[in-house]
Amino acid sequence: MIQRESRDEGPDRPVLTRRERQRLATFDEIVELGRSMLRDGREVTLRALATEMGLTPPALYRYVKNPAALNELLSDAIFADVVREMVEAGEVYGDQDPAAQIVAAATAFRDWALDNKSEFQLVFVTNSLSGERTIRTEADSATHPLSRGVSGNAATGVELFADHFGGALARLAKQRPFPVPAPQDLDPEFVAVHSQASGAQSELAALLGKNALGMVWLFEFAWAQLFAIVTLEVYGHIRPQLIKSGVLFRAQMREIGSRVGMGEDWDRLIGVSQAVAERRARQRAGIE
Repeated sequence: MIQRESRDEGPDRPVLTRRERQRLATFDEIVELGRSMLRDGREVTLRALATEMGLTPPALYRYVKNPAALNELLSDAIFADVVREMVEAGEVYGDQDPAAQIVAAATAFRDWALDNKSEFQLVFVTNSLSGERTIRTEADSATHPLSRGVSGNAATGVELFADHFGGALARLAKQRPFPVPAPQDLDPEFVAVHSQASGAQSELAALLGKNALGMVWLFEFAWAQLFAIVTLEVYGHIRPQLIKSGVLFRAQMREIGSRVGMGEDWDRLIGVSQAVAERRARQRAGIE
């Protein structure tokens, strides 16, 4: 199970100095305040954040150099929370039931998106606090005390998200093999793009295992469909009654599932989705 980073100093975690602990606490404050401002619909700028924290902008720049670095810091924190919620939704079913894990994770993702529209927009739509897409670079990264220099090559939020769904899909393929398109049956442009893949894309292909290129196609096609329906719902481009009922989301998930061997089990999996949604509703109401 993927969890938030622990502050405990175990045998595999470097002992932090007092200064590093203070810096970590400041980063936590930046993330917490930035997300609070985002949820409140306020403009999240370095100057506004510095004012809220009682710092001068130059003092804040020691932690976040520019808007792109702030965007990266907030995005990774949001991604980590989304993945944690997806993991929690599916852990009751265990790795022996990857089909249920996939449906549970997709349901939790949709539920989170509908409840956190401003954060969804930041990390899944614009990828920028200014509304313009940004490019993550090492030079723009926030100098977090537990970033690569201290804790090793930590996964980005995007990688955590892809690994969760990719891992479940790989387990599903081993448990109940389904047809995977051969490279020669795929669109040449798709093949060309992925033949040049590096970094996170190549790691995802390795995670998906045998017939990786065909599996990546199934993965990306499924993600495109899931993302499309959730985005339409988040922005209200579907009738409110249909959003509330979830009927289009379930239909889209059923279509995705039919391509990866989940069709015959769909009646049970619909129950999984409903159980996840109901459990999360009870949690929001403070019943659980």
